[in-house]
Amino acid sequence: MFLSSNLKCFIVLAKEKSLKKASEILFVTSSPISRRIKILEDELGFKLFSRTDHDFTLTKKGLELYEKVMPYYNKMSELEDYFSQRRINLNIRRGLMIGVENLNPFLFNLLVKTRKKTESVSYCSCHTSNSVESLLSGEIHGIISHREISDNGILSMSFFSEAACYLYSKKISDYNLCEMKNVPVIIPNNGFYEHYVKNAHAKILTVCPTAQVIIVDDIADYLSLIDNGEAVGLISESMVDFYKNKFDFFNSLSYKVDSLFPELKTYIYYLKEREVSLKYALETVDEVKAIA
Repeated sequence: MFLSSNLKCFIVLAKEKSLKKASEILFVTSSPISRRIKILEDELGFKLFSRTDHDFTLTKKGLELYEKVMPYYNKMSELEDYFSQRRINLNIRRGLMIGVENLNPFLFNLLVKTRKKTESVSYCSCHTSNSVESLLSGEIHGIISHREISDNGILSMSFFSEAACYLYSKKISDYNLCEMKNVPVIIPNNGFYEHYVKNAHAKILTVCPTAQVIIVDDIADYLSLIDNGEAVGLISESMVDFYKNKFDFFNSLSYKVDSLFPELKTYIYYLKEREVSLKYALETVDEVKAIA
């Protein structure tokens, strides 16, 4: 806003003494930094850095410039931060578009519909094949996903976590997998993402190799079997909340969290330049999680 890109590149490179580290901080590749330093050197008429392999050391004149500029640079940075925050606060209602990757409808309902913290956030469905490209291009400003995305320049926050539960009839005093070998365990595809279903299946067979595991599309079609004690379901806590409100007979069922299964974690991915606006719009991740 107030500081030139050339000066920012100079200050960061002088502090870090490494083109790679400066690139990570400025979220640009090394080439633009090198070009801006060259432009600044041409304008000043002297070299700013001595280069040895990957290290950058200030020349005598470069150090003199750095020491004279820094007090003013710090003041201008503070002003920039102050006015940038005010601009975000004023313009936040222009909205952020968050892409939601293949979340089950129960969790989507919990996070997006009933837990939306501000009108400034809109949500859209996006596919894993192009969500990262959409984020990098600016088409969307964040991605909510179960998967772990590792891409240079993309940051993440833990957005939501929930446990997996055994759902069983109250006719069964307390469900224990090893003691109920003849009661099939139903895992619904509409409640978990594919990788989690495979892992849950493997963990059940590890504890009880003779267990019957049935993977179905929708567990709603099998709730009557579970209610009669003829099957047990594996569901998430968001599914519990959903079915409690949908089926009156659901109160005749019991459920308990099983530590055998890891929590289903949901992340939000974003670019560095969107971090402040995202946290502001969502009123920080901790508050979002606290109400869930």
